[in-house]
Amino acid sequence: MLKPIRVVALMAAAVCTGALAADMLPLKQGIYVPANRPCKGASNAEIVNYWGGKSSFGSAQAECTISKVTRDGNVFTITDKCADIRSGGVIVGGPTVVTIPNPTSFTLAGEAYRYCGAKVQF
Repeated sequence: MLKPIRVVALMAAAVCTGALAADMLPLKQGIYVPANRPCKGASNAEIVNYWGGKSSFGSAQAECTISKVTRDGNVFTITDKCADIRSGGVIVGGPTVVTIPNPTSFTLAGEAYRYCGAKVQF
C-alpha cells in the first residue's frame, strides 16, 4: 500500500509532466524582443510574446492559437489562427517558420529574438 505522501508526490509529478508536455513549442514562456534591442523600453511593435500551451506568438495587436506544428530538427512550421485583439476579427496568415536553437531564443521572419522575462520592462 502506498503512503499518502508518496501518492501526493506521484500525482504532483504526473501533473507537472502533463503541463510540460502541453506546450507545443520548446520555449520559455514570456516576452521576447529583437536580439539587438534592450529589454527595458522595447516598444509594443517590437515585442513578441509566447505563453505556452497552444498559444502561438502574439503581439500587442493579435492573439494567436496554434492549430498544427511540424518539426524538422530545431525548425518548426506553425499553422495558427489569429484574431485582432481590439476587433476580434480574424487575421489571415500562412504557415510560419520559426527556428528555435534553445529555450530562450528564436528566429522568426528573418529576425532573431531573445527572452526578456514574464513582464514588459518599461
